[in-house]
Amino acid sequence: MPTNTFEQAVIDLMQAVGLLLRRTRNESDAGELSMTESVVVARLANDGPATTAALARAEGMKPQSMGTTVTSLEKMGIVKRTPHVTDGRQMLIALTPKGVQLRKKNREAKQMWLSQVIAELDAKEQATLFKATAIIKRLAEK
Repeated sequence: MPTNTFEQAVIDLMQAVGLLLRRTRNESDAGELSMTESVVVARLANDGPATTAALARAEGMKPQSMGTTVTSLEKMGIVKRTPHVTDGRQMLIALTPKGVQLRKKNREAKQMWLSQVIAELDAKEQATLFKATAIIKRLAEK
């Protein structure tokens, strides 16, 4: 594959993945959350409670910026701060029941939309897409 064709294919892939992510996000009710807030909610749902500093490191953000995000989520009742069990100087951020429910509702809406549009593909396209999923995941984990 010539370099410019390869480079264009890489650009096309990046744009397609970005477009799919934005479209999927639009299909949920996550519009009430910023992208950063959504990412923090997802991380807490997947990894459990964390300190603001740990969240900031995980997302490659400054702790002050993450603090602003956490405060916003706290005001919405989506997260709560609790004292760290072994280090009283630290606070753990965790999802509230409202946050858990919001995450569940948003995931279900995204999954429903994506399932519906994938169902419109023919069997060969579906098989190709699902094979590509493993490759994309492997790339993301590098």
